[in-house]
Amino acid sequence: MGAEYERWLIAKGNVFCPSAEAIVKLIAKLREEKWLVAPDSAELAKLRFSGRREQLGQKTGAFAVRKIENTFGDGRDALFAKIAASTEAVPATLDAAWLKDPSREDLNLVWPVSADATSLKYPLTRRPDGPVSYRFEIHRAIDFIYPMGNSIDELETECRCGHDLAYEWDEEEWVNPFGASTCIATECTECSRTFDPSKVMASVQNPFDESDAEVPGGAAYQFAIKIACGESFVRHADLAFAPELVELCGKEFGRNFYEVGSLD
Repeated sequence: MGAEYERWLIAKGNVFCPSAEAIVKLIAKLREEKWLVAPDSAELAKLRFSGRREQLGQKTGAFAVRKIENTFGDGRDALFAKIAASTEAVPATLDAAWLKDPSREDLNLVWPVSADATSLKYPLTRRPDGPVSYRFEIHRAIDFIYPMGNSIDELETECRCGHDLAYEWDEEEWVNPFGASTCIATECTECSRTFDPSKVMASVQNPFDESDAEVPGGAAYQFAIKIACGESFVRHADLAFAPELVELCGKEFGRNFYEVGSLD
């Protein structure tokens, strides 16, 4: 198995977490402009949905993975039970009430795109030749999510009172919807101070030319768009989010975004 590439689009300041209404509006715009497949689009029939989670999105084009308690134990049957309990189809008519349900506070909305040919807009600047294969994800979380990757340095997360705000997903206790990542509490449980990741710097590397940049907040986010390319991507130092997609997000939310990539 070869290296897999992932890229995140994160709002500058790191603390941005839009309302359910704003996310619904964003998704409608992304569907309208063909970044995401619409449930009533003929394009949906061109996409392949393989795997237990992906098949749940076959009717509407997307599925959602929620953070849930892991009460399933180990083994193959337990794995299938975890997938079934933590995954559901995204409704064809998505509304804010669905997103506001307390069980969906930590949520990963996933549009898997696998096709020999598609008219959907490719979300990165360089599109591989031949068939396309990627996952367009929208993440929303209560605490800060911090991706784990070879090109993303850890962020200093000690509160002024000395308490470390970072914590790991306990896989025996929780099902993690966000992939390889750790968490950072938004508020200190010892002194009640809020944590602002943008006040701390972390080094982020371009995995293709190995150049480094010191980034306020590193890769910390409560809301992000993630493109998971797997092994289907173009190895180039200027690989980035499509400028039109970044501009769309900026206009929808009235703020600037930055990008982080990881090759693992």
